Amino acid sequence: MSRQNFQDLPKTVPVMVLPGATLFPNALLPLFIFEPRYRSMLEEALGTNRILAVAMPRDEEESELHPIAGIGLLRACIRNDDGTSNLILQGVGRVRFSGWEQLEPFRMARIDHLETIGEEDETLVMQVTRLHALCARFKEQGIELPEQFEAYLGQISNIGAITDLVASTLVADSSVRQQLLEELEISKRLSLLLAALTKQLA
Repeated sequence: MSRQNFQDLPKTVPVMVLPGATLFPNALLPLFIFEPRYRSMLEEALGTNRILAVAMPRDEEESELHPIAGIGLLRACIRNDDGTSNLILQGVGRVRFSGWEQLEPFRMARIDHLETIGEEDETLVMQVTRLHALCARFKEQGIELPEQFEAYLGQISNIGAITDLVASTLVADSSVRQQLLEELEISKRLSLLLAALTKQLA
């Protein structure tokens, strides 16, 4: 996402708290909305800018959230006869929560937008080659990859975007996905991703 796009994003967003869920930039996240608080949140989002955050709680009571989350744009919403809804949320960026506008009936957070930092160099390019090889090993082991994943992976040149695509698709451990979301330094994020995938394949 360009700097101009970041400037266009809101300063406050509704927050959906989902254990085990991580929304990476550019990733698609299907959601089923059934709780009353999130039905209200959906109405808020659809009536304004269609932007909301997906945050992971630190505990079962959801009393404390991880401070860094993904925000996404509601690309599709199908309302069901029973009042529930099926959504497709597309990640548009990383944010840090800086405060709360409200907690009930759903959370509204003040946010600071975060960008990937670090320059791409030959070392990172070599690590990306290794990342492609690890992705191929998943397929060799009979693990079904999402449709178009390989095509998208081959088309992307931005290393930050590559890490986000692979992390959202292949990393199984939700705590590791959260670490990858929180890591802004591209070299550290890529190293963490390589270690996580190597461990999964072991």
